[in-house]
Amino acid sequence: MCQFLANKPLKNQILTTEHWTVGIVPDQPYLGRALITLRAHKESLGKLSTEEWQEFQTIVQKLEPAYEQAFGAKPLNIGCFMNHAYRAEPPHPHVHWQIFPRYKAPVHLMGMEFIDGRYGSFYDDDAHRPVDESMVAEIAQRLKSAIDSL
Repeated sequence: MCQFLANKPLKNQILTTEHWTVGIVPDQPYLGRALITLRAHKESLGKLSTEEWQEFQTIVQKLEPAYEQAFGAKPLNIGCFMNHAYRAEPPHPHVHWQIFPRYKAPVHLMGMEFIDGRYGSFYDDDAHRPVDESMVAEIAQRLKSAIDSL
């Protein structure tokens, strides 16, 4: 995660604040899947400052209506799952949140159909759907436009 933040400029970011950055990832099993990443290196949620928590809340308040407006996503599941950081020794965790937008009906974008076959249930952690850079850029652009219009 720290290497991700070191690679400036960040691509396909839909929102960047003083403490956080939100970027679309190229694996899209759930249309709009993204990461909310803390820009400073901290290893656990308990180390977040009051300002970082408050800014995170503001980001969520922007993202929920933007995802619904851009793609019809509801709910917008956001979770902090840092398990993969502990697969290596020594572990190197970095606070980030994963966004899993959920869809009751199929969504079509750039000739692709996105179906949420587990709507109303926990997301499928094993689901993968790599998409090309143009799809990632289109998703990012639509979300940025939705954020700007709110």
